[in-house]
Amino acid sequence: MVVTRPWRLPRWTEVRELHTGRCGRVVLAWPAHESGDDGGASAGSPAVTRAPGADHGPARPAVVRYVPARPLIHRPREAAFLADVRRLAGLRVPEAAVPYRFVAAPAFRTAYERSAVAVGGALISDAVEGVTLARLLDRHAALSGPAAAVLFRGVLRALAGAHERGTAHGDLRPGKVLVGADGTVTVTGLGLAALTTGAPELRAPELWRGTEEATHQADVYAAACVLYRCLTGGPPFPVPQLFSLMARHTTAPVPLAAIPRPLRALLAAGLTKDPELRPRAASLLAEMQRPTSGDWEETGRSELGALAAPMVEPLPRTPPRTPPASQPPLWPVGPARPAAVLGSPSRRKASYVKELG
Repeated sequence: MVVTRPWRLPRWTEVRELHTGRCGRVVLAWPAHESGDDGGASAGSPAVTRAPGADHGPARPAVVRYVPARPLIHRPREAAFLADVRRLAGLRVPEAAVPYRFVAAPAFRTAYERSAVAVGGALISDAVEGVTLARLLDRHAALSGPAAAVLFRGVLRALAGAHERGTAHGDLRPGKVLVGADGTVTVTGLGLAALTTGAPELRAPELWRGTEEATHQADVYAAACVLYRCLTGGPPFPVPQLFSLMARHTTAPVPLAAIPRPLRALLAAGLTKDPELRPRAASLLAEMQRPTSGDWEETGRSELGALAAPMVEPLPRTPPRTPPASQPPLWPVGPARPAAVLGSPSRRKASYVKELG
């Protein structure tokens, strides 16, 4: 059997690989042209076109995630994934890196039967300049109260925007949160809720009990776990055994002694065991926006920026000189499957960051 390399998005030039995880290989890439057919393909390959209302300005680098064919073989999961991408199209929240286009690989179902590394399609998002919170915490262990509060509020804004569109994140973790050199916060990884179950150390109690579907309430729980790690340097329940971790998340009280007093009530609410009693992201966000004394917001943003600036790797501002290599056919089988072209970006952000997960 002759095995060819997995399909790649036609007429896009890969600048560098960012990460390979459970939801596919992630690369920084540059479209071949600045016009509306910047991702156009040759005959037999899927066309990539901008949806009406998209930004037709100069081409900019983007993050391309090559979604494996394996999860998309399950048709209900594929339908849920495509529905989430459609719901997110046009979302205007500065703190959210929204996927604006998905291009299905041709004949990916047949390709999967021949190779476990077959690609189901390419999910394209605007690149965002910053460093992952995971890397930031690896270097600095924990954040101050104001810095953690600013970061948590940015995460809540992104989640609230996605929840209003009827979709969840499903895999929020420090590797999916970016911090810019100016202290801005951006959540990545949206649109993948149907393809992942999230990290065990941030998994909500209801998910441990057998409900594997991503929910708004589970997103809030994961965000509170991220806040806990920012404040203490570790997860709420630092146990390695999976069964013990499940028991702690479902029954054990949250240890709050190490949490700054102004954030204890907020964190306890986000880590409520009962999902029906757990506040929504918009409610927690409204609570954080109530007038308070002091300049914690300005202080927190300045601290975040000072920590992130030395670690941020800027994006290239011009496309690579080397023209994109010609793309071979995915597999020598059957007719091409029509491309799925979804959504459009609300605005472009420049940047690169290593996304984990």
